[in-house]
Amino acid sequence: MLGKVGSMNTVEFRCFVAREFPQLREELEYWEDDLWHLQMGEFLNFTQEAIEARSFDVVRKSFEIATTALKSGDAALLNSIYVAFLEQLDFRSDAGKEAMLLMPAELKKGRYAVLDYDEKLLGRKHELDDRA
Repeated sequence: MLGKVGSMNTVEFRCFVAREFPQLREELEYWEDDLWHLQMGEFLNFTQEAIEARSFDVVRKSFEIATTALKSGDAALLNSIYVAFLEQLDFRSDAGKEAMLLMPAELKKGRYAVLDYDEKLLGRKHELDDRA
């Protein structure tokens, strides 16, 4: 599932997100840098709120940031992107269905890979797996 491992680490990712979304800086910096899954949870919550508010410019930018991390992240960042972001996004609402159309192919591939892994591990679909 991880594929090619790059050089962007979780601290660089946190700084990247805070540069793009300054309103998230305080929430991201609240968590210690070794709690990257919690920092990713803040990014997830921000993105999910943007989805439900139909702030699709924000959603598009969030997906671009996540795609950059997926393409160039180190092992810890990739794990965090898969487990604390892609796996947890909820596209079941009408706004979610619209947002899913904005998701780049690389992110969809990553999301489906982690959801397939969950299904194999759990013996059932993940509750947020909205695929038919």
